[in-house]
Amino acid sequence: MLKNYFKIAGRNLRRNLGYTSINIGGLAVGIACVLLILAYVRDEAGYDDFHVDAERIYRVHVGEDQEVTPTAIAPVLKRSVPEVEAVTRLYDVGRFQPPVVRRGTMQALESSFFYADSTVFDVFSLPLVVGSPSDALSRPRTLVISQTLAAKYFGDENPIGQTLEIGQRRTPFEITAVMADLPSQSHVQFGLMASFNTTGWADREIWDSANFFTYAKLVNAGAASAVSAKMANLVEEARISGLVDDDYSLSLFPLIGIHLDFEGRSIYLYLLSAIALMILLIACVNYINLATARGARRAREVGVRKVAGAERLQLINQFLSESALTTLLALGLAVLIAELALPFFNDITGKTLDLNYFADPMLWVSMAGILLLVGIAGGAYPAFMLSSYEPGHIFKTTSQAGTGGSGLRRSLVVFQFSVSVVLIVGTAVIYQQLRYIQDKDLGFNKEQLVVLPMGLGNAIEESYPSIRGALLQETQIESVAAINHIPGYQEGGYGFWAAGVFEDSNTLPDIGGVPSDPHVVETLGLRLVAGQDFLPMTADSITSGTYQYLLNEAAVAEAGWTPEEAIGRRIALSGNRMGAVRGVIADYHFLSLHEKIQPLAYFYEPSGCNYMLVRLAAGNTSEAMERVAEVWAAMLPDRPFNYTFLDDEIGALYRSEQQTSRVFFLSAMLAIFIACLGLFGLAAFTTAQRRKEVGIRKVMGASVWQVMVLLTKEFSWLVVLGFGIAAPIAFAITQQWLQNFAYKAPLSIWLFLTAGLLVLCIAWFTVGYQAFRAARVNPVNALRYE
Repeated sequence: MLKNYFKIAGRNLRRNLGYTSINIGGLAVGIACVLLILAYVRDEAGYDDFHVDAERIYRVHVGEDQEVTPTAIAPVLKRSVPEVEAVTRLYDVGRFQPPVVRRGTMQALESSFFYADSTVFDVFSLPLVVGSPSDALSRPRTLVISQTLAAKYFGDENPIGQTLEIGQRRTPFEITAVMADLPSQSHVQFGLMASFNTTGWADREIWDSANFFTYAKLVNAGAASAVSAKMANLVEEARISGLVDDDYSLSLFPLIGIHLDFEGRSIYLYLLSAIALMILLIACVNYINLATARGARRAREVGVRKVAGAERLQLINQFLSESALTTLLALGLAVLIAELALPFFNDITGKTLDLNYFADPMLWVSMAGILLLVGIAGGAYPAFMLSSYEPGHIFKTTSQAGTGGSGLRRSLVVFQFSVSVVLIVGTAVIYQQLRYIQDKDLGFNKEQLVVLPMGLGNAIEESYPSIRGALLQETQIESVAAINHIPGYQEGGYGFWAAGVFEDSNTLPDIGGVPSDPHVVETLGLRLVAGQDFLPMTADSITSGTYQYLLNEAAVAEAGWTPEEAIGRRIALSGNRMGAVRGVIADYHFLSLHEKIQPLAYFYEPSGCNYMLVRLAAGNTSEAMERVAEVWAAMLPDRPFNYTFLDDEIGALYRSEQQTSRVFFLSAMLAIFIACLGLFGLAAFTTAQRRKEVGIRKVMGASVWQVMVLLTKEFSWLVVLGFGIAAPIAFAITQQWLQNFAYKAPLSIWLFLTAGLLVLCIAWFTVGYQAFRAARVNPVNALRYE
């Protein structure tokens, strides 16, 4: 029986190739889109779950949001909380400044360099290819290297027992183990792990400096509440001892939630999942619309079958078989489309996704689910509707049978174009926000500014004045400065002590602090609103009490001063670096536009700088960079020449939004394409049904234009209704997304109207073709046909 159903289904599909092509094409594009988005969602949702005990691993935060902790947290937790099975500390050196790694003549900056406790292997699943986890990082100056970097520095040689020189001082580190490369779905990428006991922090349990990631593996997943309570007790003890402020607290953040929740990726996951579902529904709507529209043509078939003794259940099975066969064919085509589109999709999302049909059972489960869902969702209503026709009614009023479900068809067309409008508005809002970010005056000049990682170390510190002098000899270079954090990447903060204003060490407000040399205002293009720039000082004269500060307007406002009143005030950072305010700079965006401008202090301390900023004159950038490279090579032959441009670094802050914008644009285009595909088929059917009416109207003198207006009017109103429904939904969604930005482009009603007009024009174009063809037919032929 089943074979017979599919045999008849195949004949029906072949007999109506036009509608079959539209149905299969639309479904295939929709399913391909879903397969790609599912792969993306699974990749994002699978971050860090490769660790065997991922459910038991937590990162300790200071408060709720600060992911770095003092050195004391790990040893205190291990000693005092029995529910903590293992704990480890990581110091991400590359987060501040990638160190130089050397072997012989080979040297490179490695951004994936960490210091780690030897217990790192007790917490994380880090398989070693060579070496033992028990002693890999037990001694000072030992190093675990990834397979990729082992091949880079040692080729086919055995790296175990050999050394790499790290940093400006060329400290030798012995390689004790080689670690398998981590999956890309790891929020931490270890390339080189050095023993934490190499550092001076290993045996110092301090509470007032937070630069270290602390990860704890609990005895079981349900122990988090007990650990949190005991951490609160430990903090209270520290508070009584005067080690922490009154508002100090610790919290646990689950490892498997770091990428999605802490890094703010979950909103994009929800949006993409919703988009995938909407596109699939649009494709299903096409099938339902075309199937019900063709009801009149199949009514006689249903009547004959019922007269011949067919039961309604048999007819339902027959129509569901057609739906299943259509979906199966569409699924096969979708797999092909997804494979062809995968490289492009990887390019716009920045991923390396792979659709492994032979080794991924979840992919088969997903496809089976799509087949079942689409087959039933697309075929159920037509099957039940068509099978409900009564033979007597059919043979008396065949011409009316096809009008059944017209209200549903109109509703579904409205749904399709509502979704399309939402996606177009979403794309337009993201694009507008990105343009706003790109064009917004950030308060400094980010153009023609080269960022050179300089690193801490005596050699560079001593060479910096000479390098700066040599660079300024070049006509293509306007200015040079040294700075600790480049704009957009401000890290950490201090307690803002100000004489007569903030003096209680337990209630000091936070302030960002940036060590710099005296040329940062000129080089960044900052604006002084009061006081004066830094005065050059010798390194020996910079002591606590002699520090010079430049505050931004937000810091001055925090202290309750006017810019003029701030000049000469005594301030310090977390009780250190006592000095005086020398100038006030206008507020500028040293954080991304997701965040409001915070209080900031520049202080004169060239020895604490990680980056050199070189402003190039407008003109030949390539020639200027050649000159910079020549000076660098001549004066720092032992230091790799790596550089970026500040505008690129600023742009990288919004990479997620840029990727989302591209995915939204692609999704919107696909949604409209699929919707128009269905509309095209529906318009063809409608114009065919109204052929006689068109013929009579033309005989009565109707023009081609009047006939076209007649045939497109109904669809136009459906699109307008869809826009009316979609506009408030799109407004609510985009408003929610814009909440992620402290500074955002205003939403204009014209943006919504433009999106609606665009969809209407596309619909007119789609329906207009069929209407034009119908309007051009000789009315004699139309009437003779009837």
